[in-house]
Amino acid sequence: MNNVTVSVTMGLAALLLAGATKAQDISIKWKVSGDPLTDFYLPKVASDAFEDVAIVAEAHTGLNDLQDKLGFFQPLAKAQVSWTGTNYLYGPTQQIGHAPSIALAYNSVNEYDAAIEVHQGGQEDESSLWFQLGSNATLTSPVISWGDATQLGPGPWTCGPYPRGCGAPKFDYGYNATVAADNDLGPAGSGDAIPATIVEVHQAAAGESALYYHVGVLTIGPSPSITWGPSLPFDSSGKTLGSVPTVSIANNVAVLVSQGSGGTLWYSIGAVDTATSTIAWTAPISYGSGYNPTVSVYGDGTDLWIRGRVLVEAHQVDDGTGSLVYSVGVLKGSSPTSITWSTTTSGSLNTNIYYATGCYPSVALAFDGYTAPSPSEVSVTETHETACGSATMTEYWFGYLIGK
Repeated sequence: MNNVTVSVTMGLAALLLAGATKAQDISIKWKVSGDPLTDFYLPKVASDAFEDVAIVAEAHTGLNDLQDKLGFFQPLAKAQVSWTGTNYLYGPTQQIGHAPSIALAYNSVNEYDAAIEVHQGGQEDESSLWFQLGSNATLTSPVISWGDATQLGPGPWTCGPYPRGCGAPKFDYGYNATVAADNDLGPAGSGDAIPATIVEVHQAAAGESALYYHVGVLTIGPSPSITWGPSLPFDSSGKTLGSVPTVSIANNVAVLVSQGSGGTLWYSIGAVDTATSTIAWTAPISYGSGYNPTVSVYGDGTDLWIRGRVLVEAHQVDDGTGSLVYSVGVLKGSSPTSITWSTTTSGSLNTNIYYATGCYPSVALAFDGYTAPSPSEVSVTETHETACGSATMTEYWFGYLIGK
């Protein structure tokens, strides 16, 4: 990994719980531990940060049918997700692709979720990038209604010999795309962001390679729409390489995690500017080793139940089926440049907490005011496959952040 510095901050993360008690260490209290769902390949989970969660995945390996599954948070003592059936994605034909990712954005004014899904490949080209927009009437509909599949664009600028010169291609190409929506939760946690900021990140090549991103502006409602900015490099020097990235965003602060050479894990924090469709990323910061990292960040840094934006990161310990571990961190201040990791033991730098065995973890944080009493009002939904390399049973875990 080039130009990566190590910056793991010792200290105690701060979390204001519902009862106004201040926690020093943060972990997850699991209420559901490994309930089976169905067979998926490369499942990704997302939340609208308020009411719903959704999974998108392939039915099998390779370029294959894409599927989704919608879930609803359950009230009070149930403390779980109620899942609907599995559906194939149509847009308007049945969608075929690889490595899909999904994001949800909630609007309490009209009680709609806007969904955005991105994937690699499809009916046209294995490296083409595609997206679909969908909507869900959160109070009445058990499914996401998807619109037409559209190729992602505009792509990066390219130059050729005279007289063609330079020009901007209409579409973008890449691998392992990840997408996130900013629900812009303020002090009331209302989820009223119209429109919502969208961030997409992908690899330039099939293996470890340069990363590129798009910033989009998503309008929420029964007929969602999006305006994309250009494809821009994460690192204009081209020295930073990564693979299997995951991005998350809260109140215009994006967190990107990626796998580097030999299982190196690194993160970067970015200030998102929708006016220029750009992100000012920090230099990559190494935070350990592992495979297939995932991250979710939540909050606006000033609300009543969190002092700072809280995040959960999870990854595989080995490059294959094995231990899954998570860490909790906090982004402090209005313009954070590093993560303060919660310690599992006072004075320890080892923040990884084992929770399951499997492959391809994915996490999503949300506000959940249903539970009484709620440990922190911040819920965690996690999904993973039970084995690597094929479509296998996908489990889901559900819990809440707690302070020790």
